[in-house]
Amino acid sequence: MSRLGAWTARTAGGLALGAALGWSAWRSGMFFDSDFYFLEIALIAAAAAVVLAGFVWPRHVRTPLWAFAPLGLALAFALLLASGPESAKGTADVFIRWTAYASWLVLLASFLLPYENRKTGWRAWHAVGLFVIGGSWAGWFGWIDKPGAVFRSGDAELASTGARLAGFLEYPNAFGAVAAAWALAQWQLLLHGSRAEKRVAAWTIVPYLGAVLLTESRGSMLALLFGFALSILLQPRRRRGPGLAAAGAAIGLSATAAHFAFEAMKTGDPGNAAWPLGIATGACALAVLPLCGGARARTEIGKRVSARLTTVPGGALVLAAGIALAYSLLVGGSSDGARVGGQFETASARQLYYADALRIFADYPLLGAGGRSWRTLVGLYRQEPYIGNEVHSGYLDVLIDAGLVGLLLLLGMLIWFAVRLRKKADRAWGPAAVLLAHSAIDFDWSYGFAWLLLLTWIALHSAAEDDPAREGPSGAGRSESFARAAAVPRRRPARRGIAGGLAGLIPAALLLGCAAAAVPAAWHSLAAARAYADAPAAAGPAREAKLRAALEANPEWTRIRLELASLLPARERAELLTAGLRHEPHSPSLALALGMAYAELGDAARAREHLREGLRLDRFNRDAQNAAIARMTRLAERLSDAGEPSAAHEAAGAAVEFFERYRELYRLQYEGEDNPWFAKRDNLFSGAKVNAAKSLLLLDRETEAAAMLQEVAGEEEGDWKEEAEALLRERNER
Repeated sequence: MSRLGAWTARTAGGLALGAALGWSAWRSGMFFDSDFYFLEIALIAAAAAVVLAGFVWPRHVRTPLWAFAPLGLALAFALLLASGPESAKGTADVFIRWTAYASWLVLLASFLLPYENRKTGWRAWHAVGLFVIGGSWAGWFGWIDKPGAVFRSGDAELASTGARLAGFLEYPNAFGAVAAAWALAQWQLLLHGSRAEKRVAAWTIVPYLGAVLLTESRGSMLALLFGFALSILLQPRRRRGPGLAAAGAAIGLSATAAHFAFEAMKTGDPGNAAWPLGIATGACALAVLPLCGGARARTEIGKRVSARLTTVPGGALVLAAGIALAYSLLVGGSSDGARVGGQFETASARQLYYADALRIFADYPLLGAGGRSWRTLVGLYRQEPYIGNEVHSGYLDVLIDAGLVGLLLLLGMLIWFAVRLRKKADRAWGPAAVLLAHSAIDFDWSYGFAWLLLLTWIALHSAAEDDPAREGPSGAGRSESFARAAAVPRRRPARRGIAGGLAGLIPAALLLGCAAAAVPAAWHSLAAARAYADAPAAAGPAREAKLRAALEANPEWTRIRLELASLLPARERAELLTAGLRHEPHSPSLALALGMAYAELGDAARAREHLREGLRLDRFNRDAQNAAIARMTRLAERLSDAGEPSAAHEAAGAAVEFFERYRELYRLQYEGEDNPWFAKRDNLFSGAKVNAAKSLLLLDRETEAAAMLQEVAGEEEGDWKEEAEALLRERNER
């Protein structure tokens, strides 16, 4: 290939790498599958083409074996799909994701093996960082309209100053982890980069680290501390002093910028914080460059100061000063440390999630319950009432989704990469450790962008291990890398484009097989997502047609099925919902909606059966409990008026059964505590009590009904109080 052709291919590859990462960040971090399907299709199809090209042109297209590592989890979810998971769509979506992650790593490995391509890859990686972090700052300043870039809350436990930076990911904790990984990478660049790279890092570390502070994410800060400590310990002693000093200067100046950003946000003019950010950025560059060899001190005093500060004790002193300044500005100021200083309710909530996740795992220990099983099963397994659509731990999420097999595959992959990169652990481990540590306490891995970013970091370092010219940007500098390359015998190119021999053919064939299954599934899901997105703008028959088209494209999509069912006559609705149970047999939403449909049809026995199951699967769903009791009571009254006493008694008995279980649930839950069931003001259970009393009257259990109505009548105010009083008067008049 000519130089122009090689440059064109290299540039195109770098642009594609940057565009894929940047787009995935911009689209809410690819948290939503409907946003991710198109990119997944593109990645999987491109990787399949690369693998096939490796067979045709083995000396020109190489794919090392390590690139296929994520394929193990894709195969685990493929096996789950075949064995009947709790959620067919959830499992299919996770299977598509892991196939896409494996495809992304294959594409990266094939592109990054040559040294010049790897340099381009590093530039793309850092360019995406500037786009994501710079764009998020712009969202804070109000310069761009990015919904969700700033999280706002009047609750000091959630946002001590009323606002937190959520960035493109629209979630402060996950964005904080990503920003922390990039901030640590910039710090490492100060120690290992060429002079030009050190200058870039010195001018960017404050915006990166300031973004972490603006998230107010304690978990992200702890993960950054862990990654930083690991990196410091892995550095040669000569780099520890400069590293500590640079970190201290960056922390103090980043905290100053974050302090002014919070203050400007509170005054309603966040754009005013741009000037302090710029000043802090420039001050940090001037301070850290002489400490890290990016510039020379011009005076004798400056040289002596730099020499003392870059010793380990001097660097530790600068670090302590920076942390003290950050604490005084962000914790000891007007916020009174509302989040950082001691409000740990969210941490307590995570303990509930983790305990319930382990209960799910106990019932599905080997292969797991299938993809997105937490969302399907949490209502059944939770021991206390809470709202939590995510388990808030990536590792536990894999454990309950894919069991011990999936978790061991995941840990095996991560350990393998760590061992492969052990010789360059001082550069490779730190930022990856930040992402992996924070994923243990939050749902970062629900964001496709988080995995794409982590795999890109791994690929950039792993590709260098397979190339004699070891180091690109953010390595040890070009002169050092070329010297090492000259001392290492050049390896012979692989005979095969995949990895040589049968060992390379097997993962290549498996990837092609997964691609053949994943691409059509993603294509149908994309078509369903597009039709579903068009439905809200339509009305009447047009909306029904859009939803039918969406469900036809992907019959496993329960949300679409439920929305379509709400537009249909009761008989057709029941048939549609019954069909949905084949794809999600323990969906509380399907069971409850099906019970309501049978109640509308007047079938008391089937209504009772499905509503009972729905309430079993989501027992702390207060709205569902109240609705089920009300619906069965109305059905009982309707059947009684129609002269069907037996069916009326069936329906009334169901309402009373649901109510008694509901009451017992709260009695056990609040035993020894103030039970909201007996609140005299704003009682949330008054409607259930009145409806249950009506059913008790139909069952000739008047004494119990009267006691219940008197309980509601004793409340301070409310429509249910008036209805209870009216029923009591009517009873007394009889």
